[in-house]
Amino acid sequence: MESASAFSSHMDVLKEVGTIGAGRASAALAEMINVPVEISVPETKLIPAVQFAKIVARPQDTNYVLVIMLSGQISGKVFFVVSPEEARILGAALLNVEESAVNLDEPLVQSALKEALNIMAGAYMTILSDFTGCKIIFSIPYMALDILTAVFIAEQSPGGSSEMIFIKNALKIRGRDFNGVFLFFPDLESIAKIFNSLNLDSLRRYEAKT
Repeated sequence: MESASAFSSHMDVLKEVGTIGAGRASAALAEMINVPVEISVPETKLIPAVQFAKIVARPQDTNYVLVIMLSGQISGKVFFVVSPEEARILGAALLNVEESAVNLDEPLVQSALKEALNIMAGAYMTILSDFTGCKIIFSIPYMALDILTAVFIAEQSPGGSSEMIFIKNALKIRGRDFNGVFLFFPDLESIAKIFNSLNLDSLRRYEAKT
């Protein structure tokens, strides 16, 4: 069993990785929309996979959920969950229109949202790949329009870890709060690889190179 001090150390570094990833994600988003994106320290933690729906959103609510399947040396699933309000904030910035003009049912809006969320999710996973030295292969992303679909996908993983990496973004887009949730549901072998790589010395070496 992992000691409390080792777990605390892993979590400290995981939070640093989440902060670096959030910075890269916000920078990529700012470049897409051509306006500054303010960023605060994200909330990063491990959550039990069985509590996925309860922690992230109520199952009866409609949410926009980007789903990416991962393979390679680190495998699993990535979800990026945004509420309709947050989707409208992001859509307005992407299309340079007022929020009231954003129709979330339009294919153009959904395509823009999918591209933006894919780039942001990719920023987190690229940091994790660089930091651990593990190759990650991304599937073509798709958008689910409810949390239950993502829950069903998460449950179809007999080799999945019992925990998920949860990162709640704390961004401001055009002065509006955007708190979309990034989740990584690794398989058992991958979570072991990640934790074996999580130490402050390797993080400092990584930051020194970038």
